Amino acid sequence: MGVLHLYQMTCWCNGKYWHCNDIKNMCGRSAKWYTPMRILELTVDEYVQLLVNKFNAKNLHYYAPTDYFSFGFETEKEAKAFCNYVNKIARQKNYNCQ
Repeated sequence: MGVLHLYQMTCWCNGKYWHCNDIKNMCGRSAKWYTPMRILELTVDEYVQLLVNKFNAKNLHYYAPTDYFSFGFETEKEAKAFCNYVNKIARQKNYNCQ
């Protein structure tokens, strides 16, 4: 049985944009682009709409050959709002990324 890893998203700035992810295990399931979507129980379309319409995400990009989806926020405030939203739901669900 693996170690319990409760989901905890954080944000950082890398050049122009702020980014969000659970960085405790960048090679694990918690860092996959779809993990927050699953925590929130959204479809891909609903997730993208949430990012753009509620949190003002920018620079959305999907690269199919490696199943890579990225986006960014122009301000720390926007990134933190998204992180806080996902973290709140993850805590309520006691979401384990094992």
